[in-house]
Amino acid sequence: MLRELRVANLALVDDLVIGFAEGLTMLTGETGAGKSLIAGALSLLVGSKGDKRLIREGEDLAIVEGVFDLSQRPSDLSAFADAGLRVGNDGLLVMRRELKRDGRGRVLINGLISSLSIFERLGPRLLSIQSQDQQRILSHTAYARQFLDRALQLDAQLTRMAASVATFKALRRQLAERTSEQEFADQQLEMWEFQWRELQDAGLTVEEESSLKEQLAFGRNLRGLMEGTKAGIRDLSQGEINARLLLARTVSALEPLAGHSERLESLLGMIRDAEALVAEAGNDLERFTDSVNVDPAQLDELERRHHLYSQLQRKFGRDVEELLILQDSLHERIERQRSAVSDIGKLREDLESARGEMAAAALDLRQKRQAGASKLALGAEELIRPLALPELGLEFGLEPDLNSEGDVELAGQVCRVTEHGGDRVILRVRTNRGEAWNPVGDVASGGEKSRIFLGLSVLESEGGLAPLQLYDEIDAGLGMDNAVPVARLLRRLAQGGQVLCITHLPTVAAMGQGHLQVRKSVHGGRTTVTVEPLDGVRRVDELARLLGGEQGSGENRAAQVAYAKQLLAEGNVGGKGKGI
Repeated sequence: MLRELRVANLALVDDLVIGFAEGLTMLTGETGAGKSLIAGALSLLVGSKGDKRLIREGEDLAIVEGVFDLSQRPSDLSAFADAGLRVGNDGLLVMRRELKRDGRGRVLINGLISSLSIFERLGPRLLSIQSQDQQRILSHTAYARQFLDRALQLDAQLTRMAASVATFKALRRQLAERTSEQEFADQQLEMWEFQWRELQDAGLTVEEESSLKEQLAFGRNLRGLMEGTKAGIRDLSQGEINARLLLARTVSALEPLAGHSERLESLLGMIRDAEALVAEAGNDLERFTDSVNVDPAQLDELERRHHLYSQLQRKFGRDVEELLILQDSLHERIERQRSAVSDIGKLREDLESARGEMAAAALDLRQKRQAGASKLALGAEELIRPLALPELGLEFGLEPDLNSEGDVELAGQVCRVTEHGGDRVILRVRTNRGEAWNPVGDVASGGEKSRIFLGLSVLESEGGLAPLQLYDEIDAGLGMDNAVPVARLLRRLAQGGQVLCITHLPTVAAMGQGHLQVRKSVHGGRTTVTVEPLDGVRRVDELARLLGGEQGSGENRAAQVAYAKQLLAEGNVGGKGKGI
């Protein structure tokens, strides 16, 4: 619900604040007073294009701001929350649009900078602006289907339909991918099997590669190793003069003297330890020499294995760890390809099952639409015929969406099926008896479209929470008497919600539960538009003006005032009207 609208520096508006209440509010004023300006300001809150030329002369910034109360609209609160917009506990939402003469304008929601796309997506949940030009929506191919499905409450059927289509498309995509993969794999399978056997037969391990390097390094340097160990044994313990003998002599020479000096005793201990280490090292070298027994044939095998490792790493451009991963990957590809026939067969079975479910969902949706379309059309006719369309006929035509390359067969016909089903829904009308039935966009005038749209809106909105709906001169082209049913229907549409109607007809204006007057005046050499709530005498005077009595006098003026009061009484509004 719109609580308040503020407009500043927009066209002829200086700074304007308008309060709104529930129910039907009428907006009147002289031709050119600025009624369409209010409609234009509201349209900015639903994402319409902001023209910099609308900024008031001499100003740099124009502002339109709407304060909405969502406390009783949980679905709207959820929609804004899903968009990442937080609404406080009071349920108030402030949508603000700024137009700048220099630079880009801004959009803000509850003081936080937002994007125009959010206004475009969520604004229609709060405002619905209907004009004769905008009634072209009736001609849109999706309108009749969407209206029929909403009115018949086919959410469950549409959910099933969308799920079945999504499943079918996913399986079809998987089958195509699996088939393409199989065709490619058929060409590669022989190579994969050869590479896998080559790696499998090689028996590579990371541990063997490391061991080979060490063993080959030893084998290739065997002669130098043996010569070195023998020289070490000779110098340590077996030579005519060796380290062990020299250390023993030193110990013998120092032992008699060690008792005379603690420091010398400590040094003697170190020499004895060195003698023991030299003896142990000599023994270890002897054992190492005795253990070395390299078979030339074994060395050749080591060289062959090492060459195999190097050859495979060069061929595949990978180290040993990566070769082992490739080996496993090739095995998986081979096994997957061997199972491709059964996989594809299962996918085809699943796809046909999904096709059957999609066809069943489409037929169910068609049957539900067919069962409810006639009754819905009759209800719409009853509402719309009093709106100066006494001979109106209306029907929701269902036509199979035939397509020779469609996905399913429905009742013997091949159809294209989407998440909306396999039918096209066409709203057809006949405005005069004996005429042919044609799509509403082909036969109805702008005014007729407006009234048809109004009737359908009332039919759809009853029992629901509609946004504020603005009707711009929906009574255009109607006489005062013919417009009365339109006004009554607007009252019905406004029950529990808000409707704002721009009108020039007193019989329509009198039906409003609230009344706003747009005036244009000149102050200080500048023209300014103001909007004021009317009640009591002021409202009677405005209705009298609409009756043509602004220039009247005497009995003529008195008669117009009396008629204005009568219209208010008949509209069950009363002289004071409802506060705005």
